Amino acid sequence: MYLRPPESPAAGKRSLLGLIPGRSAVVWVFAFSVSVNLLLLVVPLYSIEVFDRVISSGSVETLVGLTMIAAAALGFSAAFDVLRSRLLSRFAVGFERCVAPIVLEGTIVDAASRGDGGTHDLVKVRELRTFLSSGTVTTLIDAPFLPAFILVLFFLHVWYGAIALVGTAILLVMGIISRWIARVETAEASGAALRTQAALDGIVRHASLVRAMGWTLGAVREFMRLNDQALSPVVRASERVYAIGAAARMVRMILQIAAIGAGAWLVLQNEVLSGSLIASSLLVARTLQPMESLISAWRALASAQEAWTQVQAVAVPVLARKRKTLLPVPSGRLVVERVAYRPAGAKRPILAGINFECRPSQIVVVIGPTGAGKSTLLRLLAALELPSSGTIRLDHAALHNWDADQLGRFVGYLPQDVQLVGGTVAEAIAGFDERARDEDITAAAMLAQAHDMILSLQSGYQTEIGRDGNKLSGGQRQRIGLARAFYGDRKLLLLDEPNANLDPDGEEALCSAALQVRARGATLVIVTHRPRLLTIADAVLLLRDGMQLAFGPPSKVLPLRPSAVTPLSKPADAPREVESRVHRAGGASR
Repeated sequence: MYLRPPESPAAGKRSLLGLIPGRSAVVWVFAFSVSVNLLLLVVPLYSIEVFDRVISSGSVETLVGLTMIAAAALGFSAAFDVLRSRLLSRFAVGFERCVAPIVLEGTIVDAASRGDGGTHDLVKVRELRTFLSSGTVTTLIDAPFLPAFILVLFFLHVWYGAIALVGTAILLVMGIISRWIARVETAEASGAALRTQAALDGIVRHASLVRAMGWTLGAVREFMRLNDQALSPVVRASERVYAIGAAARMVRMILQIAAIGAGAWLVLQNEVLSGSLIASSLLVARTLQPMESLISAWRALASAQEAWTQVQAVAVPVLARKRKTLLPVPSGRLVVERVAYRPAGAKRPILAGINFECRPSQIVVVIGPTGAGKSTLLRLLAALELPSSGTIRLDHAALHNWDADQLGRFVGYLPQDVQLVGGTVAEAIAGFDERARDEDITAAAMLAQAHDMILSLQSGYQTEIGRDGNKLSGGQRQRIGLARAFYGDRKLLLLDEPNANLDPDGEEALCSAALQVRARGATLVIVTHRPRLLTIADAVLLLRDGMQLAFGPPSKVLPLRPSAVTPLSKPADAPREVESRVHRAGGASR
């Protein structure tokens, strides 16, 4: 059965900028900016006309007419400014709606590279959205109009233009210094902020343990120490940038005074008319105001640049990924061919020389001592990691050739640390399946022998599980996690110590569920350190130090260890006898 999904919005695109909608709005923003800045020239022109024509002529009608024209022009300027702000706000929202899904997908695909305690990529998207709708952007848009105002000042008199030009140069130097300070201090604070966030996450996540061990005061002191390290450079940067901003305001005011003084001197020398006095002061202030604002905005600009760099890096794998052809529903045949895995920077591989095959409707139990690589093997089989060498195939197709979402619909994965996602039990079982039906959810729960346990909860399937299922016991989380793995038409079940938190009755229910799943045609690969699951195994994979020691029927694999006793004579051997043999064979935890 082939189900072709709709084309991704990123299909065929290489640039994140090319995906952002509403780019025509940017054109209108610049058009409105031109109008706003041109209409602001009305005030100095009005001053010139009033002082040079109205006062000398004494014409009240001219004064009224000029005032009405100036008021109308300023009204249009305010309207255009509002429209510009609304367009920027809507463009920012459209930006977030377009970029956020791509960034979230990139985070999910490459979650390991994000690291612990780091700022989430979507937080950076929101920072960019806030920046795009802020006044800093309008200041940046207004900055290119500075030469036009300087030219007008030169037209009035060369002294006015020179004052504005010198002031712009001074403020530009001060802005560069402000940007350098902001960048240096922000870089210093970034690492400390990440450490602080990681410590806070750990304290909050393990609050019960911290309280039980009497570490509350120590945890608070450690957090405050790290927080002080993060705040110190931020405070220093804020103080220095504010000092430069105050100096910039002083420079602007001095230059305005200089323009008035120069204008007065020029009037006395009969080189200009008296109206240019006020006009030059207003134009100098309008020319230097964006430069002054940018000095205080350098930190916002630096943060936005850093956020955009991070967002682009996350989006690159998603934009570069090509669509994969959907494959037929697999039968569950799993082939592992000479697989090795060594993480980046590791001195030795975690797995090497893994080579086995699972037929459809087969139960394979993986055993081995701690550190043998059992959990890593399951992550490779779930396509969560790529082998350093070798190939893993599901029905002749290498896992990397499967569409990730399609493969996920056929693979049920239960990690050793059961992680439940969702607000209620039903949501935790169905996950984010938009087509989930109640009968499918209850069927999965019944198959996992969890239905009665769920009904015993306060609100049954609508019981809130809390963050990561912290309102449930370990055994309850294990049962619900198993039901989630069974949910849907799974052809390959990967279970990492599914009986770790189960009592004997729970283990019996697990074995019964595994047999039912196998009868439905699914293949199961189960990691365990407890013997009960060996009684239902069709094959056993024995690992040690990342190497495959043996693979085959339990009766042939267990005796291969020098310390092993005679193999199991039949699947019904008592759990205590099996446990003794497994422990002597090295069948401990991962």
